[in-house]
Amino acid sequence: MAVKLSGGEYRGRVLAVPSGSRPTEGRVREALFSIWGDRLAGSRFLDLFAGSGAVGIEALGRGAGAVVCVDSDPRAVRAMEENLGRLGPSSRQVAVRRLNLPGGLSRLAGGESFDLIFADPPYAFAGHAALLVAMAPLLAEGGEIAVEHSARGELPETAGPLARVDVRRYGESGVSFYNRQP
Repeated sequence: MAVKLSGGEYRGRVLAVPSGSRPTEGRVREALFSIWGDRLAGSRFLDLFAGSGAVGIEALGRGAGAVVCVDSDPRAVRAMEENLGRLGPSSRQVAVRRLNLPGGLSRLAGGESFDLIFADPPYAFAGHAALLVAMAPLLAEGGEIAVEHSARGELPETAGPLARVDVRRYGESGVSFYNRQP
């Protein structure tokens, strides 16, 4: 299986997708990057449940300053490393980490923060509240989190210091956006 990037410097590139992954659809990536627009320029971007790394790589191609892609599956980590190997020198701006989620996020919390965080857990994932709470310490001041989920499901309105500020639906996919509560 493969996924084609829909915009930015790497538009049209085809990335390998590890077996068992459900890549974020092109229209969902397009919508996400349209919503985040100018906020991408120079941002620190975190891609969780990254699979092929398509969202993180596309964020880099659209101007993110640094990207971290995280997945627990060794096949996904290998696929991301192979995909990055085809990008050339700019791929050094992307770090790939193998961590179990959400528990492993505490290993990223060593002072590192991210302006934009995207998570695309499996649609059957039941730990959204715990995932959001684990992401909160990683969110930079003024940053935003987007979580993709089944459009049939509803994510929590609040989780720890985070509050849901928007929900968008794209066919079978939903994306819920969170900011830190005032």
